[in-house]
Amino acid sequence: MRVLAVLLSVMWATVLVGAEVYLLPAQPSNNQIQQVFDRELAQNLLFHKPFDLPIEVERTHKAMIKSLTPWVQLGFVSQEKTRFMADKIMYGEPREVSVGGFKFSYNQENPLVSDQGIFYGRPKMHKIFEVSQVVDISGEYFCEVYLSWHAVDLPKWLDKVNLKKRENRMLRRARESQSRPFEKRVQLINKDGEWHLWSGRGERKVKQQLF
Repeated sequence: MRVLAVLLSVMWATVLVGAEVYLLPAQPSNNQIQQVFDRELAQNLLFHKPFDLPIEVERTHKAMIKSLTPWVQLGFVSQEKTRFMADKIMYGEPREVSVGGFKFSYNQENPLVSDQGIFYGRPKMHKIFEVSQVVDISGEYFCEVYLSWHAVDLPKWLDKVNLKKRENRMLRRARESQSRPFEKRVQLINKDGEWHLWSGRGERKVKQQLF
């Protein structure tokens, strides 16, 4: 991506071939950029994973159980009693023993929970700062857009978690994003006269994300 950004900053907006001038596509308008964002980025809902679950926790690990309890109470994490093998030092030697504890998993029966985590909003474009000149790279037309975005449709459950905790930093930023929007540079490619989000070439194709 950085290579493309450098090329975009130094190449001309027209290409000279012999004595003829081949005009490149016009820069995308604000409306076109909005359409690309809505079609290819705004559909990527925002999900939060405060913990790497599933996990089995011994009853004696009070701090870990305490940190997971609010998520259990909200219905986003399930908790079940379990027994599992754990390494212990007994009589001066390491041994595997059966211990009692709890298994915590994300509650897939909750409609706000998916494999990606817990839903906490969706992105909306905030402002367009800058649009680069269009350049021709190996017969393809590119430009870079510097924009900002903020989170909308924030659910009410955010009021019930401690946003000051480290694992909830992104939730806190999402709530602040209306006044302190996220900033992002995205690369666009023109295909058949329409602008799209660029996803790389060949085996190096990588879908652009907001984070």
